Amino acid sequence: MQMTTYGRGTALPGIALACLLALSACGDGTGEGAGRAEKSPTAAGPGTCDETKQGGAGPWKPVLTEFHGHLQTSGSAALAGHVKDAKLRDCPGGDREAHVLTDYDPHLEAPNVNAETKKKADQVTQAFTAWRDKDFHDEGWVRVINGAVETVTKRAW
Repeated sequence: MQMTTYGRGTALPGIALACLLALSACGDGTGEGAGRAEKSPTAAGPGTCDETKQGGAGPWKPVLTEFHGHLQTSGSAALAGHVKDAKLRDCPGGDREAHVLTDYDPHLEAPNVNAETKKKADQVTQAFTAWRDKDFHDEGWVRVINGAVETVTKRAW
């Protein structure tokens, strides 16, 4: 394998491009949380409990049965078959964090999932946030995850 050495003039634009690509990978570019006040980022990052705050994050509580019930009654029954687990915990500061495990992204390629998988995962986050808004009027973040616990998509509610 032959290695090529590039001069400083070539390396800097390449580094800048790599940095921009890395930064763009942090967001999904879809205006996630649009129409909502943006949550302030925590030390652990937006959508994640900041476990360094006093009191720490609460224990995970299963909410799969209730979420499946909402999906059945809200006309989203087709999504229920793909939701394998759902859990919620309280975060320091009053927010909540939820993880919804689906069978989407079967090849465990998150965050580089294809558009169809992303669309389906977004439908799950929309259904979850609608459920929490309607029945509980609370706030937090939901992440749709795959079997490797990689985030496929996330959304504030």
